[in-house]
Amino acid sequence: MVSGDAAQGASPAALLYGTDLYKGAQGLTNESIILKTKSLALRTLSKLDFRVSYFIKGNVLLSEAYKAEAPINVLFDSTAASVPYGVEFRVDLVDNNTYTLSTENLVWQEKVTDKTFLFGKSYLMDGFAFTINLLKPEPFEGNEVLFVINDLDDLAKSYASNLSVAPYGGDASALVLTLTGTTPKKDIDYLNAHMVTYAQNNLAIKNADAVNTLSFIDQQLQQISDSLYFIESRLEDFKKRNAAMDLSAEGAKVAGELQALEQRKAELLMNSRYYDYLSNYLQKEETNEQIQAPATLGIGDPVLNSLVSQLVTLQTELSVASNNQGQSNPGIKLKRQQLNEVRASLLENLSSLEDANQIALRNLNQRIQTAAAALQQLPSSERQLINIQRLYSLSENLYVFLMEKRAEAGIAKAANTSDVTILKEGSINKQIAPQPLQNYGIAFIIGFGLPLAFIFVKELLNNKIHTVEDIAKYTAMPLLGLVGHNKKESNLLANMSPKSALAEAFRTVRSNLRYMTSVGDGVQEGGKIIVITSSISGEGKTFSAKNLAYIIAISGERTLLVNADMRKPNNNTDLGVNSSTGLSNFLAGHISLEEVIHTTIQENLHVLPSGDIPPNPSELLLSGRMSAMVAELKERYDYIIMDTPPVGILSDGLELMQIADANVFMVRQDYTIKDFLRNIQLQYESGKIKNTAILFNDVDYKKLNYGYGYGYGYGYGYYAEDNETKSLWKRIRV
Repeated sequence: MVSGDAAQGASPAALLYGTDLYKGAQGLTNESIILKTKSLALRTLSKLDFRVSYFIKGNVLLSEAYKAEAPINVLFDSTAASVPYGVEFRVDLVDNNTYTLSTENLVWQEKVTDKTFLFGKSYLMDGFAFTINLLKPEPFEGNEVLFVINDLDDLAKSYASNLSVAPYGGDASALVLTLTGTTPKKDIDYLNAHMVTYAQNNLAIKNADAVNTLSFIDQQLQQISDSLYFIESRLEDFKKRNAAMDLSAEGAKVAGELQALEQRKAELLMNSRYYDYLSNYLQKEETNEQIQAPATLGIGDPVLNSLVSQLVTLQTELSVASNNQGQSNPGIKLKRQQLNEVRASLLENLSSLEDANQIALRNLNQRIQTAAAALQQLPSSERQLINIQRLYSLSENLYVFLMEKRAEAGIAKAANTSDVTILKEGSINKQIAPQPLQNYGIAFIIGFGLPLAFIFVKELLNNKIHTVEDIAKYTAMPLLGLVGHNKKESNLLANMSPKSALAEAFRTVRSNLRYMTSVGDGVQEGGKIIVITSSISGEGKTFSAKNLAYIIAISGERTLLVNADMRKPNNNTDLGVNSSTGLSNFLAGHISLEEVIHTTIQENLHVLPSGDIPPNPSELLLSGRMSAMVAELKERYDYIIMDTPPVGILSDGLELMQIADANVFMVRQDYTIKDFLRNIQLQYESGKIKNTAILFNDVDYKKLNYGYGYGYGYGYGYYAEDNETKSLWKRIRV
């Protein structure tokens, strides 16, 4: 659609003063506002049969049946006092002559329930008169037929809000109208009708302007004609009484000068009135009043005209933005700030112009007084003639001016055409919803992308050891064995369940240890020292040390279990030992070695408890008494199993690993952190620890065929163990 430059037609101001008041100030922006008004939408809807909407509801979809697709036709009296606007009625076909109505609206439900109606017959319910005609019965088969009576006022609001108006682009005075809806044919009919209505509205506005202009000019001409006739009569009467007297040269000069001065004074007074009008307009907070441009009064000050033009433009832009974006939008606040700045500049400019205008008026009044004094020097009869001729000349000039403008207005009205040209009728652009390709893409992302992303994130957050493959990935140390999950309360399974899978697992570990500690590869004669450690507390080193010592003792080997973790004394009551004295007391020199070594419930198994918690456990382990004790124990026992502090927390375990014949590093499934395993591998590669193997503890054998990422989270305390309750996620994991 193309909108002409003179969208407002021939305005009275343009015809009277030869200028287009709003050219360029409103333009396409103003036309966009008109196109989106509810009043214009109402005029469009009055030409269309949109009062009733018909719908066909299948098993899944609800679609509107428009025009020929509608199976029924509903007629009603829109002037009735009671019309069920917005109420959805369902029509059920009894046969081709009768039907029933139903609705979920409680008010109208009572009026239509359990009633049968005839097609083509008029009914009256509480002042609402309606008739339903059957057009085709086929859509009733397997579907629901519904209808809704629309309130045109609400419908106009809906269409006005859904209509999008945008410039075509470039310098073209063209607009593109877009309507989003679910019934394309119906929306196209509305768009086409709306463009026609807009074009008719444009022409009506132009014609109204021309008619109003002619009416205004005729009123002014009537007044001027009366004045001109009266003055002309006075002039003729004066000349008759004074024998067709003519002005002297001096009188003509004075008369011409006085007339020019008074005309200039009238212009200045008009300017002053306009300045007052504009000042009052600017001081109003909010107004929809159309501002009168200075050019309409012949005020040619370029600064004033420019500021007024900016004011009109900003007011229009602010109005459009407020309708489309709301008052809280940052763009609205910026335009309101700009508008206030232009208002302030205008008020300042008006003050300067008014001051200059008053100075000019004072100067002009002085000149008029001088001319009037010169007029007084003329004879009385000549003075009267000058006054009459001056009034006659002013009236005659205004009469001629108005007649010219009347002729222009008549020509403009006769030649009036709409400034709107419809370049292209409405058509279906594209389906915006639902979009199959987009929906398939979303389904693909949900079906494949999200699981892949979940797996990726899960692996990214996976920082625990879960499988044998994980162990092989992070360390080159050999695997000593696998120990399953202990489901019993007792930690001494080798005694309580000697035939269990756990006991057998420790027997396998015992065999592998014997191979590791056989003579050769740096292993010395005598008792074998086996250090059992871990990265953090809770990985099962104490549990494994106790059961391994028990299994070795069963085989007839003289075995000593040393609780070398003096910071965290262990409970040995399950072995039949209940003593608070032990290693720390011996190393401190308070007691003999014989006094701290205790027999247990198993033959060949002795225990050296950790003893009281000392203030300096690291120093005690590095002392000479410790070295002497180790040498003596190697003479007495075949195997010395040392349960040491975690090497990931303390250095004590690393010191003891230096003197060991074999080191066992505990890794607990779904618990041990990968980085800790990397660290012990670095120690192994550097040669600081030797002859070290991994014991995989708390193994769920069902998980060994595939690895799981995403650990449970961990927390540990060296001096106080955390009793972790398994989360729901942990319980439901397969």
